[in-house]
Amino acid sequence: MSRKAERARKLKGLNLAIILLIILAAVAALYFATFHNADRLEIADGKIKGAKPTWLVGRFASGGGEETYHKIADVNTPQGYKEDKQAKDPDGDPLTSFFLFRGKDPEAHPEILTVTAGPAENGASGGEQAELGGKTGTLLEEDGAVTFRMASPYPEASIVLRAENGDRETMLELLERAAAKVEPGKKLSGIAADVKLNFIDDNRWTYLLNGLVVTLEITLFAVLLGILIGVLVAAIRSTWDQNSENMRPGHAKNLLGIGNAVCKVYLTVIRGTPVVIQLMIMYYIIFASSRNGVLIATLAFGINSGAYVAEIIRGGIMAVDRGQLEAGRSLGFNYVKTMGYIIVPQAMKSVLPALANEFIVLLKETSVSGYVAVKDLTKGGDIIRGVTYSAFMPLIAVALVYLVLVMFFTWLVGKLERRLRSSDH
Repeated sequence: MSRKAERARKLKGLNLAIILLIILAAVAALYFATFHNADRLEIADGKIKGAKPTWLVGRFASGGGEETYHKIADVNTPQGYKEDKQAKDPDGDPLTSFFLFRGKDPEAHPEILTVTAGPAENGASGGEQAELGGKTGTLLEEDGAVTFRMASPYPEASIVLRAENGDRETMLELLERAAAKVEPGKKLSGIAADVKLNFIDDNRWTYLLNGLVVTLEITLFAVLLGILIGVLVAAIRSTWDQNSENMRPGHAKNLLGIGNAVCKVYLTVIRGTPVVIQLMIMYYIIFASSRNGVLIATLAFGINSGAYVAEIIRGGIMAVDRGQLEAGRSLGFNYVKTMGYIIVPQAMKSVLPALANEFIVLLKETSVSGYVAVKDLTKGGDIIRGVTYSAFMPLIAVALVYLVLVMFFTWLVGKLERRLRSSDH
């Protein structure tokens, strides 16, 4: 392989790696920018889905009367204090709606700090604007306690820090430390909320994963079936084309002629009708009593692929110089051995890239399997769309998965072609 070709090969591989890294980086950026701050939480079987122990949570009532829980902030322990693990949540639910901190040395630091999700800041009466720990809020002193109220991502709630049981300076210093440790959460952006709705909630991403498995399963077995049918049809067609004029009249020639005619009808019908129609005929007419959609889809796509594979292989056989056939005969081989040992190996070497491309084409064609209730990758996206009434995210996700698969298999085909070219020298 020349230096120029080697450089081009490395550059192509580098481009593919860069594209994959960009996709992974985009996914990671979206997650760390939004989903680790997921806003809506759920309680199932007494456990919190998505919440961390350090999350301050608020409870809201929707217009329909349904109560929802949202993350308000991340709360970490101020220096010199420790969280009171024995303190129970006043709401009585497993969500952490308040934190209670006490001094590590109760005699030296008897102060108590409480962090809660309170009503909206503009609903608080009195107080003055202040800045503590780099956060802006309202500072209020009453009944021997000092309260610092910070804004939250939600207009319905604020973050309330309350220090008590100490002198004013110490309590202000405690609030300063605590405010620096409290980080308001983030409301999901429109895109992130859409992604969360379509893929994160109720583990809807599993529809795509399970659909991908079904798609690859149908494609793999359909290609194997297509190659089997294609080799048989190509053998009959090429044998008739090469030997019909020289064959003596008899049963063998008649049988081969009938086989060739049947193959031509098969090729005309299969290549002349849409694959989705063939799939529906197989499912609703030929195998009407069966509901094994995956098996029926595999048969339908395998039979369809066989017609194209047959012409690919036949073209490869016919492209081999006729002198190769005569050379085999001169060595004492009969027609079958000449084809098996000399013609077919040369033909397959030239058609392997085309067969690999047929696999890629078939991978995309299986996207119509949903017409017969097969839950493939495309159908998985359609199910999500039907549940969420959101079409953009599911369809884009399905398209991206197909794109990544096609890029990967195209890369493999490229490596195969280079390997075959290098073996010629």
